[in-house]
Amino acid sequence: MDMTLKRNNQHKVIYSEFLPAPCPIDPEPPFPDPEPIDPTGYIPEPPDPEILVVAPKTIHDSIVSFPFAAAFYGNHPDELFKFIDHKIANSTEWSYLKELGVEGKIYIRLLIDTKGKVREVTFLKFTDPQMEILKSRLKNTLIAMPNWMPAKDEHGQSVVSEFTFPLRIQFE
Repeated sequence: MDMTLKRNNQHKVIYSEFLPAPCPIDPEPPFPDPEPIDPTGYIPEPPDPEILVVAPKTIHDSIVSFPFAAAFYGNHPDELFKFIDHKIANSTEWSYLKELGVEGKIYIRLLIDTKGKVREVTFLKFTDPQMEILKSRLKNTLIAMPNWMPAKDEHGQSVVSEFTFPLRIQFE
């Protein structure tokens, strides 16, 4: 090993044996930089919209329009109507409509969450305007219902869904 001192044209002393050989590829530093610090005034690029997954802001943002299995109440389709009939049949509003002889349908939409709780009641249509007298009583009855079996997706996970049905008001 020759350790003689050499002088180059600029009068600097160099140990020729200890100079590293030129590397064709920059070697990685032994330790990665911790967190890069953004310079002042740095504006990050917006995230890629295809990769971005945004959590729903409200329950309405997470509604599944066509679930694999629809939400249902009870063991039989008639149980929903029996429950409603039991809760409103002896009310003053019911008696008033019966006295007038007003019959028809009320179209109702329920928002059912992943636990089967009725979260929202929307009245879509009353075939007779006088039946709107039942609106408040029906809303309170439906919100206070025992839990439904929630709708399911194709993986068997509970999802938020809507259930729309007509309620027929008819007196015997």
